[in-house]
Amino acid sequence: MPDQDPNSKPNLLRSALKIWLLPAVLILAAQGAVLHVLSIPEKGVSIPQLQNVPAQLGAWKTVSESTLEPAVQEYLKPDSYILRDYANPASGSAVNLFVAYFKSLQSGYGPHSPSVCLPGSGWLVRERTILNISVPGRAAAIPVNKFLLDKAGQHILVLYWYQNDRNVWAEEFQGKLRLLPDLIKYKRSDVSLVRLVQPLAGSDADQALTECQRFARLVFPALSEDFRRAD
Repeated sequence: MPDQDPNSKPNLLRSALKIWLLPAVLILAAQGAVLHVLSIPEKGVSIPQLQNVPAQLGAWKTVSESTLEPAVQEYLKPDSYILRDYANPASGSAVNLFVAYFKSLQSGYGPHSPSVCLPGSGWLVRERTILNISVPGRAAAIPVNKFLLDKAGQHILVLYWYQNDRNVWAEEFQGKLRLLPDLIKYKRSDVSLVRLVQPLAGSDADQALTECQRFARLVFPALSEDFRRAD
């Protein structure tokens, strides 16, 4: 048997990426051209009342609630948001919940990816991957971004995903791919960013990940109900 070329796998990977990326780029370009020429009317939707997310989720209880700094709120322009700290006395865990809802992506405003914002704030990415988490009310698991980050001796775990009443996705570009089809089919382009941040004791993330996934399973149904009410 002839020796395998050690460069064959990277070459195959690059070829596969090119084959996959080209249609995505063409779709995004076509959508951009259409939306540049047309403004597709959207049906009126109620803004979800994110403050209705329960103050207690299982063993997790709200310990504080904050507002965005005026400059940050002006930059993001969410139509609704929640920024809340939960604590689980039984496990000693704490999670910061941030949800930002945007009723239309045609406005030019929308979610800003934590994968850009956090490193831009000085956090170093130690690990990033996409997990699938089973949640109540859905047959299929939801895709969730997982980041481990370090900064000045601090360590955090971040889970985040994008959600509306129709879909849940992890990768930012998928929201752009869905924009025109959602506008045509549903007359809507609303989306929300859901982000969980949990401080780590040391650099061991296994227990924190278990706790954060438990919290995700509790908060997901509450958010889904809010987005259904906005339909």
